[in-house]
Amino acid sequence: MVYKSPFPPVPVTNEGLAKKLLRAIKQHGTTHPTKKALIAANDDTKFLTFPQLFEQVHSVRAFLHERGFKQGDVACLVLANCIEWPVFQLGVMAAGGAVSGASAMFTGFELERQFLDSHAAVVFTDEANVEKVMTAAKKCEKLKTIVVLRNSSKMSNLPGNVVDYARVIACKPKYDIPDVPADSMAALPYSSGTTGSPKGVMLSHRNIGTVLDVFVTHFSREIFSVIGPKNHSWYNELFILILPFYHIHGFVLLNVSLLAGSTAVVPGKFEPKAFLATIQKFRPRVLFTVPPILLFLAKQPIVSEFDCSSIEFVLCGSAPIGKDICEEFLARHKNVKFLCQRYGMTECAMGSHLPVLNVKDPHIGVGKAVSNLEQKMIDVNTGKEVGVGERGEVWIRTPTLMMGYLNRPEATAETIDKDGWMRTGDIGYMDADGRTYIVDRLKELIKVKAFQVAPAELEDLLLSHPLIRDAAIIGIPDTRMGELVRAYVVRANETLKDEDVIKYVAEKVAAFKHITGGVKFVNEIPKSPSGKILRRFLREDERMKAKL
Repeated sequence: MVYKSPFPPVPVTNEGLAKKLLRAIKQHGTTHPTKKALIAANDDTKFLTFPQLFEQVHSVRAFLHERGFKQGDVACLVLANCIEWPVFQLGVMAAGGAVSGASAMFTGFELERQFLDSHAAVVFTDEANVEKVMTAAKKCEKLKTIVVLRNSSKMSNLPGNVVDYARVIACKPKYDIPDVPADSMAALPYSSGTTGSPKGVMLSHRNIGTVLDVFVTHFSREIFSVIGPKNHSWYNELFILILPFYHIHGFVLLNVSLLAGSTAVVPGKFEPKAFLATIQKFRPRVLFTVPPILLFLAKQPIVSEFDCSSIEFVLCGSAPIGKDICEEFLARHKNVKFLCQRYGMTECAMGSHLPVLNVKDPHIGVGKAVSNLEQKMIDVNTGKEVGVGERGEVWIRTPTLMMGYLNRPEATAETIDKDGWMRTGDIGYMDADGRTYIVDRLKELIKVKAFQVAPAELEDLLLSHPLIRDAAIIGIPDTRMGELVRAYVVRANETLKDEDVIKYVAEKVAAFKHITGGVKFVNEIPKSPSGKILRRFLREDERMKAKL
């Protein structure tokens, strides 16, 4: 049974994202010339008004034009969340290019891989990351320019290909934004999809522009109309954007705030006391979060030392949360009127399902299919559609669906069929009211504090070790971390110790990908006749041992 969204359709974007967003930003600045678009959470004297943001974006566009950056080029952003992030992002898009965010936690090894795969021409970074960026850039011939955001004078003499951000925004603004086709690439986030190593997800201006309108329209109609006030205005909303901007969840929320004219308070990263102090100081009504932060707010004693009573609505995403944790959170934070979950993937520009509040227990399930979206549940054994209440793999079709994986036609074809349906890799069901529930996953991704860890990536890394004959990676449940990464290793030499394996991985990848669940030495990795690792046998073995 094909299910169509119950919500009115939203017009599909048919223009470049830079023009769409900058037109809105200019209007916000004209209506409220002193309104702050972005505020640094750790220093509220550091901010950008909408007019300042508008001008600085066009200075970045002028700088990139001067450097020969052209339509279709890619710029990577390697820095923690900061108020300059959208200046870079929109400047790149205003120049006709695409942005590709990378985690500031990535190692030089991981950055080099993304720079090469994306064919990055420019990198925007900060002092904390510039050295590893410069090292990673050495093997990337196309990468000619590195812009560094400085907060000290430690780097007194910058190398020739490294430019101070202050020089960039000092450029005379260039306002002639080129027209770009709506179906050209605007962003290139990296995701492991349903399986495998990280792949560049090509999102078009149409994909992102449409999902922004869907999100704003849905919240106006389904959320703010319920929690009030009666004459709600997005101008009066302030959001604390704690989720990383390089990830599609944080990226979309940042751009929603800019499009709608709200104020975004930007912490650099999640630090418990600082985060709670930011809530207490800025008093947001709406909180966007992920399960590890929700768990922290539900359980940690330190939370009681801060005033979080301003929060009325919480939306949690990136990984599922259980009913018990939801109820524990609501019991502790009685000021919260609604706690809800959302669902989506990088491949559909974040949001495919958003909550409705006029139902019992809106925190259970992931809401309903958003405007313009179709979905169906497919029996994983028969390949046939199943009905209401029956479990199957969630398939979706939407105008926000990615253009495909960069230079990965086979992976794209495995994910999206000829009729435009995307296999999500998640198992779920839909009730008679159209609410969707996610209950399991086919895909192999491990979620560590809502970060994605691709087993195949770590397995490839382990197999490069001279003393490892074979390897498999699985996630094991953990209350605090969501999942821990466990390695199964077939040794080529008995001298190999578990600490050698752990150290080898730790030296090459970001901390959230480290082997935190231990190393198990085995004689053989279970595999199918085609050679695919049978992880379910490893997980079942773990469950049986846990029972004993």
